[in-house]
Amino acid sequence: MAYKKWVRYFLFIVFSTITLFGLFNYTIDPLWTFCHSNQYNNAQPGFDERQLKTNRAYFCGLEQYDALLLGSSRTTYINQHDFKTMKVFNYSGVAMYPNEYQAWVKQAKEIKGADFKTVIIGVDFFGSNGGAFGQMQMNQTPKPSHYLAITKSMLYPYKMLFTRETLEKSFESIKHSKNLGTTDYNRMNVKQTIRISKQRKQQAIAHQTGLYTQQVYGAGYRFNPKLKSYFQALKKENPHTKFILFTTPISIDLFKMLVQSGRLADYKKWLRLLVEEFGEVYDFMGVNTITKNRENYADLHHFYPEFGTLIADRITGVKNNKLPKDFGIRLNKENLEDHFKEIDKQVVQLSKREKR
Repeated sequence: MAYKKWVRYFLFIVFSTITLFGLFNYTIDPLWTFCHSNQYNNAQPGFDERQLKTNRAYFCGLEQYDALLLGSSRTTYINQHDFKTMKVFNYSGVAMYPNEYQAWVKQAKEIKGADFKTVIIGVDFFGSNGGAFGQMQMNQTPKPSHYLAITKSMLYPYKMLFTRETLEKSFESIKHSKNLGTTDYNRMNVKQTIRISKQRKQQAIAHQTGLYTQQVYGAGYRFNPKLKSYFQALKKENPHTKFILFTTPISIDLFKMLVQSGRLADYKKWLRLLVEEFGEVYDFMGVNTITKNRENYADLHHFYPEFGTLIADRITGVKNNKLPKDFGIRLNKENLEDHFKEIDKQVVQLSKREKR
């Protein structure tokens, strides 16, 4: 009898521990498989944005959204709620290339169960690179279906409640909810940031300088001949959707590297292609009030979220006294050549500054 009592007691302890383990992870929900929010889970590192956002989209639904926002890590810094004239879901992820847009839109439509009225895309010039580096980036990134398959796997939300990895992420979320990290997400799919130290910024800039001069804009760069077909396939599959494209605003220092690497002609070719395929594009790149100020960036190309608000206001036509006139030029076939002349003037000015 004593032995049976001890076994029952032991099983009770084990069962209680497992239950508390799962309940704790459910409360924090670091994988976004549930939709609740509390003071302990209001911030967490975006450790796998594509998986997290797919989880949120699938389990919390996309029915309330009429617009989709796609792009790279730069676009993840834009608050989806800043688009005041539409309801936007930010489905952006690190190093998203143009060959992925069609599949991500298709997946979002599958989850939503309907078309999106508008798809907004933050396009990056690095996405035009069809050379060795660009191909490597495109080939190593899993397809959207990879993430959705994980999300839809049997009992996925409940199985993940009892893993050590989830537990570690739960503790991280509690920690970051008390004190924000460098980049965190809140429960509304909004990226939150703090101003990083000068030391960390310089470290990031040093790494990115080598990456862009040697690989992204370097001698191995090749304008991707398939870029046009990517865009045409995207439009063909979504005939009832309005597309709004904008170029992501890199810092003046990175724009200098683009020019010095001999990519100016490719940059113009890229802008021309965007206008030809979509009719217009908002150009936030080049030399303007925002890109000239290095304090607006955490490194060479990631702007702080408040400047994402300016992008959203320009695109949607919302008045903002803080929005400079030269930030976000609306390009079309009528003004494209004049814009190229203005870019040439900017390049001349950059060259003069370099000689001083």
